Amino acid sequence: MSLGQTIRDLRNQRKMSQSDLAEVLAVSRQSISKWETDSSVPEIDKLVRMSELFGVTLDELIKGKLPDGPGEKSQAASEKETKRKEGGGAAHRTAGVILLCFGALITLLFFLLPGGLGGLLFALPFLLCGVICLAVHRRAGLWCAWGSYLCVDLYLRYATGITWQIIFLTIGYQPEWNYVRLATGWGQFLAAVILILCTLRSFRTVEISRGQRVTPIVCGWVLLAGLSFLQGWLIGYLHSLPVEQVGYIWYYLIRCGGDYLRLALLVTLLVLSLAFLRRSRK
Repeated sequence: MSLGQTIRDLRNQRKMSQSDLAEVLAVSRQSISKWETDSSVPEIDKLVRMSELFGVTLDELIKGKLPDGPGEKSQAASEKETKRKEGGGAAHRTAGVILLCFGALITLLFFLLPGGLGGLLFALPFLLCGVICLAVHRRAGLWCAWGSYLCVDLYLRYATGITWQIIFLTIGYQPEWNYVRLATGWGQFLAAVILILCTLRSFRTVEISRGQRVTPIVCGWVLLAGLSFLQGWLIGYLHSLPVEQVGYIWYYLIRCGGDYLRLALLVTLLVLSLAFLRRSRK
């Protein structure tokens, strides 16, 4: 099979037109037509880009030795990937069981000792990470990091009342307010930023289909702004009420639930926005 026939077959397998492939490779449609009729040969950088796009090696692309289907790989590669997935799954299951046992032990100790809910929160990161390792096989480490962060953040809110919003008081902070609280708030903020950057890096290969428009993403950012305004208004309203009329459950639900919902929405919108920008550049 010639190089031109190989390019044409791979393009057809992925249901791409010559114009679609030309747009991805930043060439004209006539160039694609010449390649497929063997009137000309693509440059080396275009060959590399096509091998990445079609999921084949350069050797398979040039020699025409292709897998049987669009999503299939060579037998050796498939066996290697299967072994890797099986090994990774076994490691995840082992880590999940260990974390669940450790979390259950901590929970039992705090039930036997007067630890209360604050003590039970110490076991929550281990239990949550154990469930994640057993249920999730991709990016388990990332989700465990997020779960641990949220558990620590929840404990700090419950036990000390510290949130990352305290960093807005940095300029006028008074010594009698305890600088440890301010340092803790900055630690929460920096940890969240690092996790967001790690999430964006982990999802850097996410692609948006050509039919996907920017309107849902814009609506998402508007929704995020609306939720922020609504949460701020509700918290201000609760602060204006007498202490005896304010239910702490409602206050923590609005404060914590609103913060975590906005954080999840923010990360999702950042991932989708960057994917849309990558598609626009291509």
